[in-house]
Amino acid sequence: MPCLILPAHNEESLLAHNLGRLLEGLRDDVRVLVVCNGCTDGTAKVARGFEPRIQVLDLEKPSKVGALNAADVTLEGFPRVYLDADVEVDGDSMNRVIEVLEAGALAAEPIPVLDTEGAGPLVKAYYAVWQALHGQRPGSVGSGLYGLSEEGRARFGAFPQLIADDGFVRAHFSPEEILWVNGASSRVRTPRRLADLVRIKTRSRLGNLELGRAYPELWQRKVSGGGGLSKKARRLPLRLWPALAVYVPFQLWVRLRAKRQAKNLAEYRWERDLSSRS
Repeated sequence: MPCLILPAHNEESLLAHNLGRLLEGLRDDVRVLVVCNGCTDGTAKVARGFEPRIQVLDLEKPSKVGALNAADVTLEGFPRVYLDADVEVDGDSMNRVIEVLEAGALAAEPIPVLDTEGAGPLVKAYYAVWQALHGQRPGSVGSGLYGLSEEGRARFGAFPQLIADDGFVRAHFSPEEILWVNGASSRVRTPRRLADLVRIKTRSRLGNLELGRAYPELWQRKVSGGGGLSKKARRLPLRLWPALAVYVPFQLWVRLRAKRQAKNLAEYRWERDLSSRS
């Protein structure tokens, strides 16, 4: 039986809409588990409004990694799809991802669609360059979910205590082993404000630093499989060159901010984007 796992921490504002979209046309044999972790809002109540089609696991401690591991212990079936609760994907797209995994793919994900509606011009300029540099191959731009076959999931054990759980997972596969599923898409809401963009990009950078420290060989394989940034930059369309005036200083600031936080990683408190959830 295919399993779909949604860790959720204080996602009351988006969860009802996203679960509704997910269930539209989703195969009846797919088991859906929402793992509320450390929620202080109505996330669990919203999720239980979809019972019995959706099962709910409510954990006291806020931890995405803890939620993922708890779900893996609770569930038995494959393939498994791990989906961020703030990402919108419809049932038909999810069915296509599952079918590709059932047909033998090790790892699969939908094609991400970045939703910048309502974002400021600086945020849009940043994402225009970022997607042109990084969004041309599977696994390089997060779609907000990843699906694994039983064989693919067997490549690692329990999820380690890392910020970048998705980066950890994708590093176990070469780019050729991660399939973008034609006809499947996920809608990823970008931050609306520059300050929120700084927060989530710092978290992403910090997660990469942590991953590189904890698993240097795994990180090196991930970096070498991603292609050279200088080669990608040379292919950047001329129309996007003006946006580099936003992108480059922003990246430098995020790198500096992440390095500062990395000096005391044990005290890190998860930074998230609140502007896209309002």
